[in-house]
Amino acid sequence: MYTIAIYNNKGGVGKSTLTVFMADFLASLAVRGRPMRVVVLDLDAQGSCAASLLGSARLLQARSTGQTLGPLARDLDQGRPLNLEPYLFSRPKGAVKGRATPVSEVGVMISDKNGAFAFEANPLHRLTTLRDRLKPLLAQSFDLALLDLPGNIDPRHLLAVNGLIMSDSVISPVEVSRFSIDAMPDTVEMIRYAREQGDGHRPAFLGMLLNRTDKRGQQYQRNLPWIHAMAERLQIPVFEQVLPNAQALASATDEGLAAGGSLRERYGSYYPHVKAVVGEAFRRWHAMESDPNR
Repeated sequence: MYTIAIYNNKGGVGKSTLTVFMADFLASLAVRGRPMRVVVLDLDAQGSCAASLLGSARLLQARSTGQTLGPLARDLDQGRPLNLEPYLFSRPKGAVKGRATPVSEVGVMISDKNGAFAFEANPLHRLTTLRDRLKPLLAQSFDLALLDLPGNIDPRHLLAVNGLIMSDSVISPVEVSRFSIDAMPDTVEMIRYAREQGDGHRPAFLGMLLNRTDKRGQQYQRNLPWIHAMAERLQIPVFEQVLPNAQALASATDEGLAAGGSLRERYGSYYPHVKAVVGEAFRRWHAMESDPNR
């Protein structure tokens, strides 16, 4: 099972939205003659990604019964044999007519603020619990895990750092603004910390993805050379594809659209944009897996 973190240490740059986009499109791909099995770990206590995929009612119910990643990580850290089923939820496959590609089934795991705080309150909890114990369990049922990580994390946030260490690679969405790009050194520093605490070379950067981008705008034209210079200095590849600045695209992840229908119905005229971005991510992932030096 391959694991991709969607992470930028700056908040509000579209991490949760991109996670949903990738889950939708990658779960529609065929692997060895069957749909790719995708699970999303929503490690952001805001729960935007899980709410989009499952709806707020199921999210709140799971949190009220403690079926979240904090208590699960605690029990895994203590070596208890566990059944993942109570912690694993499913966004069902949509029903479509004709040859349209349906919104696919996606597994979802949820976090909550109290559960994360309780895990982080014990400094003896290991930073590799999710990698060493949860990842092998998920690999029995899934081909790919997408981790939606919060912004503004540091070494004290044990659950989020666990998520980074569990990840094989990272995609960082950024906006075409100085404020957004200025957060990238902090993002790189946290990834380096995760590598130091893990195996020394993962997670690797799949790339920096420009989000909410208007290629015709002055901001894009003015900042693009500076963005590429920053990326070269930090040794981060930049995606060729971009996500446009469109309210209709942002609303594609509204929880009311989470179930049913096809991908084209959900994304409308922006279907080709999202498909192109996810396709590039897929190609980068497979290129990285096939390169023994990465």
